[in-house]
Amino acid sequence: HKVQGPTSLVDIQARSTAIQPTRILWGVDSCKAITGSPTGADGIFPQVASRFGTPDFWGRYLTDTVCPGISSAEIAAAAHFHMGLLPIYNQYNCSNVVGYDTGKGYAVAATAAAQNLGISQGRAIAIDIEPPGDACPGAVNVDAGFVQGWFDGVVAAGYVPTYYGNGTGGSEFASAWCSAVSAWPALADRSYLWSFQPSLLGNFNKNSAPGYAPNQTGCAGNMAAWQYQIDSSMSAPSDVDHDEALSTLPLWYP
Repeated sequence: HKVQGPTSLVDIQARSTAIQPTRILWGVDSCKAITGSPTGADGIFPQVASRFGTPDFWGRYLTDTVCPGISSAEIAAAAHFHMGLLPIYNQYNCSNVVGYDTGKGYAVAATAAAQNLGISQGRAIAIDIEPPGDACPGAVNVDAGFVQGWFDGVVAAGYVPTYYGNGTGGSEFASAWCSAVSAWPALADRSYLWSFQPSLLGNFNKNSAPGYAPNQTGCAGNMAAWQYQIDSSMSAPSDVDHDEALSTLPLWYP
């Protein structure tokens, strides 16, 4: 007898929706301006590119403080090289990082500056939360209210809250962060963390950067960036700190 084959397809494969793979981006951040030229022909950009490699992204300040705020020439140069920008806000007393109203006030000022620069909504804006020390003794008091205030103010303006701080569990920032997440779980899903710990010694460049391994806070959160080395070379300073970031961090590409 002849065997009848199936009348319907049996080899069916289930497919998920397509997703973008996560990559590790290499970058730097600096107090100094990237360049004064729309093509990156001068300033520290050519020095950094020749010494370490062309960054995938660059962290720069939104406003004039002890560091100059990012200029239109820098933004044009980033567009020229298709280099992402990570906007940073620190126009405040670094010891004054306490309370909801303070955090929200900084967020209002930061997002207004971002809008004036033409930074697209949906992009990350990082608040610079320095470690306690002689320059910022009050940073030891950073609290959950400050974390929540920054979040609410940045989200209300259509940007993505990001926090630069010590990502080590038990640190002042990590404790404030975890307290905030415990009270407002949405923080962990809708914002990003950028840890400056651990800070490594050694000679690194784009091709020899360490494996992505920032310290973790010990609670929920998207640890999406790591400043793995500060500019500590006394013999040949580079004027930049070295960073890595996950490609999921919503950088701004002018």
